[in-house]
Amino acid sequence: MSDCIIHFMKKTLIIGSCTVDITVSIPSLPSSAGSVNSNPHVFNLGGCAYNVARVLNLLDVPHLHCTTIGSGIYGEFALKELEKQGIKPFRLADKPHGACICLVENNGERTFIAYHGIEYSFDKSYLDGICLSDFDSVYVCGIEIEEEGGDQIISFLEENRSLKLYFSPGPRLRFIDSKKLDSIFALNPVIHLSQSELFEITKLDNFDLALKRLYERTQNDIIITLGSKGAVVYTGNEKIYKDAFISNVVDTTGAGDCHIGSYISFIKKGFTKADALQRANYLAAKVVSHEGPALVKADLLEECDY
Repeated sequence: MSDCIIHFMKKTLIIGSCTVDITVSIPSLPSSAGSVNSNPHVFNLGGCAYNVARVLNLLDVPHLHCTTIGSGIYGEFALKELEKQGIKPFRLADKPHGACICLVENNGERTFIAYHGIEYSFDKSYLDGICLSDFDSVYVCGIEIEEEGGDQIISFLEENRSLKLYFSPGPRLRFIDSKKLDSIFALNPVIHLSQSELFEITKLDNFDLALKRLYERTQNDIIITLGSKGAVVYTGNEKIYKDAFISNVVDTTGAGDCHIGSYISFIKKGFTKADALQRANYLAAKVVSHEGPALVKADLLEECDY
């Protein structure tokens, strides 16, 4: 993709949190009243929206991450880390910033203990003064829709239907009010979710039937991650499969975020859905091979070998 085409590429709006992830590596989860020793704790920026924005940033895809950085030790950490990346925070507030403790077991599986602060807030007024004609797409995830500001996000999306919507329901799908989901689905989003989330959202355990049922509600592409079996894009007319890349799994935190962020990026760069999916599989495999939820520059070194 030439620099000329990238220069005229419209922006992607990303709505959602930039939190602080505290990764704690342990052999296995302790039982109630149990005890377990851990490796040293690792602090990183995280949050689904930040992880997606990080991918777009590294792949030079123009975007705006609409998030709030708050106060306290976690807010101070977030500000310093963004400064290291040369990123100016979108919005500041004198209210506590939150964090997420990510317990990662030896098999790479993760369990979250989250404290949501001001970074999960949203009001349509946050985007006052933003020229929305510069944007052609928007990403949101289920955690933001679950929060109080979810209604404000939905209202914003309904008022700006020209923006192509990418939606990741996420693992807290069951906590999202069904009326909110109905409103999101009515906006014809491209949906990104795991196979287990697909079964949960459709109440079906047959893969093909579940795909068709969800497509009936959204009338747009559905991207399903299948773990070690790869991923699929269902267009309503066909299923596009791409195999997973072999990876030494260290930490699966952020794999789904990296996957959808990569897919969006390569679609914006003009790749076909099949090629974008293959590249998303590759970068997701890179993310799970190291600690931390976000893509790093080293993950891109072998980009030409996808």
